[in-house]
Amino acid sequence: MKLKFVPLTPRVLLAAGLFLGAAAAQAAGGFTVTKGQEALVKPGMSTAEVQSALGHPEQNLHYRNEPGPTFTYSVAGTEDTVFDVDFGANGQVASTSERVLQRN
Repeated sequence: MKLKFVPLTPRVLLAAGLFLGAAAAQAAGGFTVTKGQEALVKPGMSTAEVQSALGHPEQNLHYRNEPGPTFTYSVAGTEDTVFDVDFGANGQVASTSERVLQRN
């Protein structure tokens, strides 16, 4: 059986490039969450469970005086509200909160 090479058209290549570029930009910037998705996060969830429910965070920070990391997600429909998920030393969700970013 001989395979036949089918050249890709410029239109197909452009569409694939745009799709992959958009996916990479979304992954790099983190996911935007809705109020309904925020409600999915419960105390005791692991970092893997939170990422499974909400996707990759926009920021993964570790504050000096905190026992674990903080995942930050943008909230859909707002320009300046973020959803924070704080983890304890055990790697499980300790608390969640929304906050409004101060713009200069």
